[in-house]
Amino acid sequence: MSTVHFLNVLQGDCNIIEHSHSNRVTVIDVCNADSDGIYENADLRNAIKEDVSDTITGNYGQKKYPENAIKYLERLNINSIWRFIISHPDMDHLDGIRDFFSELKIHNVWDTANTKEIKDFSGYGRFNEYDWEYYKKLRAEKLGHNYFKLYADKNNPGNCWTEDNIKILCPTKSLVDNANKSGNFNDSSYVILFTPPIGTTGKNWKILFCGDSDNDSWKYILENFKGDVTDIDVLFAPHHGRDSDRDFDFVKVLNPRITLFGNASSEHLAYTKYSTLKLTNNQAGSIIFTCSDKLYFYVKNEKFRNDHWKKNGWEGLPPIDKRLDAYFIFNLPPKY
Repeated sequence: MSTVHFLNVLQGDCNIIEHSHSNRVTVIDVCNADSDGIYENADLRNAIKEDVSDTITGNYGQKKYPENAIKYLERLNINSIWRFIISHPDMDHLDGIRDFFSELKIHNVWDTANTKEIKDFSGYGRFNEYDWEYYKKLRAEKLGHNYFKLYADKNNPGNCWTEDNIKILCPTKSLVDNANKSGNFNDSSYVILFTPPIGTTGKNWKILFCGDSDNDSWKYILENFKGDVTDIDVLFAPHHGRDSDRDFDFVKVLNPRITLFGNASSEHLAYTKYSTLKLTNNQAGSIIFTCSDKLYFYVKNEKFRNDHWKKNGWEGLPPIDKRLDAYFIFNLPPKY
C-alpha cells in the first residue's frame, strides 16, 4: 500500500509519496529542510502551552512545532528520492533545497521552464538566499541531475511515471509562459493527480496535489481533465488553503471527501469553501495516510486525535504507529 505524508513544515509545502508497487519515493516541494534542524521542535509537538482550545475546532498550535524534512525522511530510513517535483519557484516550496539535495540522493527532478528572478532578498525573512542560488543552478541544469521540464498534455500523459499512478494536469507551457511575463508564478504550479489502487478492486483512489494553482490553472483543468478531477477523495488545498481572492467554483466539481490545509494564518484560510471534513497542519501536525482497501489517516498530534475520538464517542484509542510515529485517527472507505 502506498503512503502519503503531508508534512507540518511551517508556512510552506513538503509532500512525500511512498509508492508501494515500485518501492520508489516521490517528494513534491520542500520546506524547513536546513540540515542543522534549527526549526525542528518535533519532540515538543504535543506540548501545547498556550492559546489552545479543548474543542476539535480550536487552535492546537502545531505550527510552533514543525518537522524538519530531512530528519523526517531519515526517521523513515529513506535516503533516496526517485523524483523531486518543484511545484513552482516560490521560496516556501524551496526552503532548504540546498541541504535537502546534499543529504539525500535525488535521481530525477521535475520543474518548468520558468525564468523567475529574485533581485533583492532582503524582504524574504527566514528564507536563505543560498537556497535560491542553488535552485537557479539546478534550473540551469548545472548540477548533474536528471532534469525534466514537464507539462500537462491531454493527448500525451507520458509513460515514465504512469506505473506510479501519477498524471500531470497542470501547468501547460502557455501557463508558464504567461507566468514568466506577468511575474505571478502561482498559475505555473504543477497540479498532480495520484491514483493508487483501491485494494484489489481494480478501481483507484483520486488524490490531488495542487501547489499554488490559481484560476487559469483550474480553467484549463476543467476544460481538459474534468473527468479526472470529478469527485476526488483527497484534496491538498491549493495555496495552502488560503482564500487568495480566487474563484472557488472548481471545488464544486472536485467535491473532495476530505481537504488538507497547510499552515497559513487562520484568518486567511478559506475553510468554508472546501469539504466539511478537513484536517489542518496547525491542528494535527503532520498528516499521513495509507492507501489500500480504505484510506487510513494518521496524525502526529496525539491530543488532537484523542479529542476527535472523544467528540465522536469512540473508545479504545489505538497506540502510536511505530514506523509512522503517528496516531490513527479515522479511515475513509471507498465511495462505491
